[in-house]
Amino acid sequence: MNKTKENPMNLNTVLGAAIAKGAQSVTRKPLSALRADVAELKRQVAELKRLVRSLQKVAPQHTAVEPAPEAGDGLTPVVRPTGPMVRKVRARLGLTQVEMAKLIGVSSLTVSTWEQAEGRIAMRSRTLAAFAAVRGMGKRDAQRALAGA
Repeated sequence: MNKTKENPMNLNTVLGAAIAKGAQSVTRKPLSALRADVAELKRQVAELKRLVRSLQKVAPQHTAVEPAPEAGDGLTPVVRPTGPMVRKVRARLGLTQVEMAKLIGVSSLTVSTWEQAEGRIAMRSRTLAAFAAVRGMGKRDAQRALAGA
């Protein structure tokens, strides 16, 4: 038997080529649409960048800077509460979490959550004002406020 090496058609090669050709024809239209969308978005971004640059050149001439509210102006208390701060205030006043919550106008669970927080605590402005007021109290003031509440 004479074994000659001819180039027989390998089924894997033929199938691979057919799949690649089919994939190209199937993906060509969606990809061209996406390329057009990307090009349009790039044009829009470039236009927006030009607009921002032109506005930045004009902005210093036309904007009046309002001064920030000063501390103690009565509009917003300058308090940036953290968990340890809430714990220290409560301990200094000798209050339980329930009593502290009653003074501030929140639930005791909220006070507990605040005390466990590690970073700054985001409070609503009314709650922040109430916390600032409690923070400024002494032990007797806190007891009187609790008795009156």
